[in-house]
Amino acid sequence: MDYSVMPFAAVWKNGIFNLPTDIVDKYLKMASEYQLKALLYIIRHEGRADSASVAKALGQTVGDIESIMEFWLSEGVVVADGCEIAPSPAPVTEPAEEKAEKTVPKHEMLAAPRLSPKDVAAFAAADQSISFLLSDAQRVLGRTISHAEQEMLVNMVQYYGLKVEVILMILEFYRSEKQRGKAIGISYVNAMAKNWADEGINSITEAEAKLQDIARSDRLWNEIVAITGIRHRRPTAKQREMVDDWFKDFDVAMITLAADIMKENTAEPSLAYVNKILKQWKKKNITSPAQVKAEQEAFEKSKANKKSDKLKSKPSYDLEKVMSDAMNNTDIV
Repeated sequence: MDYSVMPFAAVWKNGIFNLPTDIVDKYLKMASEYQLKALLYIIRHEGRADSASVAKALGQTVGDIESIMEFWLSEGVVVADGCEIAPSPAPVTEPAEEKAEKTVPKHEMLAAPRLSPKDVAAFAAADQSISFLLSDAQRVLGRTISHAEQEMLVNMVQYYGLKVEVILMILEFYRSEKQRGKAIGISYVNAMAKNWADEGINSITEAEAKLQDIARSDRLWNEIVAITGIRHRRPTAKQREMVDDWFKDFDVAMITLAADIMKENTAEPSLAYVNKILKQWKKKNITSPAQVKAEQEAFEKSKANKKSDKLKSKPSYDLEKVMSDAMNNTDIV
């Protein structure tokens, strides 16, 4: 049966709003019902809404909405409190001959192919490692996997080029994160596989090193949550990168000091504010609390001197004129 939207139906009378094509083409299958509903509500309201209003519209709790929105945060579709939206980099024009030499990985050029149940069965029959992956995935997840999940796992091998043992490590990590209470869906597994393929992580040794990096990043993020007072949630990729950079240049004492300055000057916790402070310190090569104190004292002294100079150069009265007027004033007894 074919369906067509009625062009003059009553549904159009209150206007329309723009929706990114990828929301349908890419996320219709990946995102859950409530993830899509929440995003549609936000886009409908000029691309900005708080958790409370979304929760009220969807009949959910604020906590539920924040868990639902973790998916869009991890996908980089939305940002939340304390995030800066980085401008898109300007396009770089390359010579034709250099551009022709570059090869783009196949998963960057085209979307992963759609596979029917018959296709999945054919791949499993032709490749024993895929058959093993589909079977062991159910052991790791502790349940029967759906066709969509089978399709995803086959594409991780056939399309992303990942080894079965690496994919199983991703699944084990996903299960452990769920057991720790992380609000993540199975689409997290696919996103992680794509990132690993892009980074060339395709051995047990490389995967173990990557998981150690993730664990370290989680520890750093937990420290930042405690230091800054931001709402605890799973960080976006950009937030992880930003926090990792902080700890490359500064110790906990300096980051805490930056957070204290942020709290004194903002109504709500802001990672962007802390980031701005730390960037300024890095530029000035300030690496200790003592240097911060010295710079602040120098600034206050400079400000006081400027104020003093201004008073001297522009006095509020002319002393000589006052004395002259006083001597010539016959009204004074």
